[in-house]
Amino acid sequence: MIGETLSHYRVLRKLGGGGMGVVYEAEDTSLQRHVALKLLPDALVSDAHARERFQREARAASALDHPNICVIHEIGEDKGRSFIVMELMEGQTLEYVVGGRLMEIERALELGAQIADALEAAHGKGIVHRDIKPANIFVTARGPAKILDFGLAKQVATQAPTDWNYGTHSQALNLTHAGTLIGTVAYMSPEQARGKELDARTDLFSFGAVLYVMATGKQAFPGNTMGEMLEAIFAGEPVAPARLNPKVPAELERVITRALEKDREQRYQSAAGMRTDLDRLRRDTASGRVLPVGLTIPTRKRLTPWLAAAGAALALAAGTVWRGRVTSNPAPQQHATARSIAVLPFINMSADKDNEYFSDGLSEELLNTLARIPELRVIGRTSSFQFKGKTEDLRAIGQKLNVATLLEGSVRKAGNRVRITAQLVNAADGFHLWSETYDRELDDIFAVQDEISRSVAKALKLTLLGEGPRPSGSRGGNAEAFNLYLQGKHFAALGNRSGWERAINYYEQALRRDGQYALPWVGLSSAHIGQADDAEISVEEGYGKARQEIERALELDPNLADAHAVFGVIKAVYDWDWKGADASLERALELGSGSPDVLWRAALLARALGRFDEAMSLLRKAAELDPLGETYNLLGSAALAAGHLDEAEAAFRKHSELHSHEGIAVDLGLVALARSQPQAALQEMERETGPFWRRFGLALAYHAVGRKGEADAALAELVEKDHATLAYQIAEVYAFRGKADKAFEWLERSYAQRDQGLTYFLKGDPLLKNLEADPRYKEFLKKLRLPL
Repeated sequence: MIGETLSHYRVLRKLGGGGMGVVYEAEDTSLQRHVALKLLPDALVSDAHARERFQREARAASALDHPNICVIHEIGEDKGRSFIVMELMEGQTLEYVVGGRLMEIERALELGAQIADALEAAHGKGIVHRDIKPANIFVTARGPAKILDFGLAKQVATQAPTDWNYGTHSQALNLTHAGTLIGTVAYMSPEQARGKELDARTDLFSFGAVLYVMATGKQAFPGNTMGEMLEAIFAGEPVAPARLNPKVPAELERVITRALEKDREQRYQSAAGMRTDLDRLRRDTASGRVLPVGLTIPTRKRLTPWLAAAGAALALAAGTVWRGRVTSNPAPQQHATARSIAVLPFINMSADKDNEYFSDGLSEELLNTLARIPELRVIGRTSSFQFKGKTEDLRAIGQKLNVATLLEGSVRKAGNRVRITAQLVNAADGFHLWSETYDRELDDIFAVQDEISRSVAKALKLTLLGEGPRPSGSRGGNAEAFNLYLQGKHFAALGNRSGWERAINYYEQALRRDGQYALPWVGLSSAHIGQADDAEISVEEGYGKARQEIERALELDPNLADAHAVFGVIKAVYDWDWKGADASLERALELGSGSPDVLWRAALLARALGRFDEAMSLLRKAAELDPLGETYNLLGSAALAAGHLDEAEAAFRKHSELHSHEGIAVDLGLVALARSQPQAALQEMERETGPFWRRFGLALAYHAVGRKGEADAALAELVEKDHATLAYQIAEVYAFRGKADKAFEWLERSYAQRDQGLTYFLKGDPLLKNLEADPRYKEFLKKLRLPL
């Protein structure tokens, strides 16, 4: 074909080919441009079925106008040869780019969001690709990904282009029939592999398998034969991505796992949902933050490096009374006492895997109940739940958590019956101190919880605080409402749009069954704050609803530590009512000082108000209760603000041992800057791998060592790429460089963005020291209603 002309296209060279098409570079002699020309292989030229499929590819792709779908210029026929004229792209297929190697997480998220956006566009037109795989995704030299080869695509008639009706069978406008196995086996959904009727969700499964390869370099469903691959798709579970690549964030693993659900009803229901989650994760990875679970610092806000990894679950314990403010400096315990325990997540033994919400929820409820025992040190959920699904030796877990005892168990739920097995284990030798099995109706679940808690307290020779029945507001008296509440908590933990919506639905159902149940009101408040902070609803609507709901919760039970903590967040973040926030969090501390979540939230407020020693004391205690959590990063921040540089460095290094978050090198670089060691700071900043943190850190460090040109370039890139969301950090750089006017300009932008970095870290920020003597600084504090 080289040198031949088809229509007005002169064939120049072969680019590649496969079983259903050969691609050439050609010159469009009419428009004087180069294009890609795709032709059927010689062996299929006379095959009517192949020709129809070939033309269908062109029709499907040409119906889509999207930057991440290969552009089709023309379909034609000349000299008995059908051809498709496409845009000519420079780059490689994703299959070549990955090639068994690990892709940078940020790059994987960037390409993944583009692919999801393209699939959303195709599905919105009623087109299902049916052969999404790395070989059909092209990564151009300039960066964007483009979906290729719609040869297996089918078009379905739907009620509306963007509203898939999965409850009915769509009319297939294609050339294949149910029962026909088409596509690439390694990336097929279970329903596609079985030859069933397909809809858009088959593409989402295949896309999940592509994301898996991008994140791990391995196939999700490997096999040496088609039979082995099919068996893995039907019955196998992929190795957890984080086990193959420790840099895979938990949220990305959650996205992949959901996309690879074998039951398509449990899978993502739209490409838009996947795109939203990937975009959010990409944004949070770029800004160095770990996505919060439940209500933490609102996810729309941008935080400084010191809060980069402060996400933790809102599983607040309402227990031990702690009167007054913390003024001492307790250090984390080095040796476990006999009166210490960790509640490991109970194993879901139910036939229905969806009942995992119940086993997790029961574990949390037991943890919260045990935290009410004044003499008992209870490890927080964040640390305890790190061992979920792992088979680590119990003695090793006891050592890591620094506890003497462990409570573990299993739950089997079927209909209205539940079987719970619980064991109290001596962490030193692994022997059981107590065990029991409960076969009960679901209506008896509260009694079972109390029995387990009393048995643990008795075995440890402790007294359970308030052994009588709890007020109905804090627990509720309706087992069905409790079950719905646990489901709401399960979905809220996803921390994304779909999660918030489903959580709100379950919380509202719980309240319809028991309107006097306080905890669903707290859950609703947290979910509406989450929606507002993710810009899914307006700030006014979200926080307005949240305030009403938390006030209702406190009417029903004024002794809920978590409710006071949420109210404190509303007052601080939305109202800048520091006195009111202080009162709410002080009350939360009185009611829940055994909760690391309450402790670090109170510490954040103390940090915001300039009470650094108090913040450090609270965080040291939080670290004792949550030794594997995110607390050390916050402790390093408070220590840095207080000028305790040795403790700041030690805390940041401890955090880096426990977690692999981006921004760690910048944290250590900031300590070096505070020590007037600019060269050491630059060495740390150059180690940073997070794109945003690297830009931020280098803009500071290059200036500190006098490399003005490089400092200016790093700052310019920071402003260009991050101005819309990270105004506070840009203000920090300008302040550090002594550019007060520009610093205040960017602080004003941060104020308009209602930036959490601004809210919590303005006072005592070592990078803003150059501004503190400027009269505008005090005026700005007044604007935020912060004490001078």
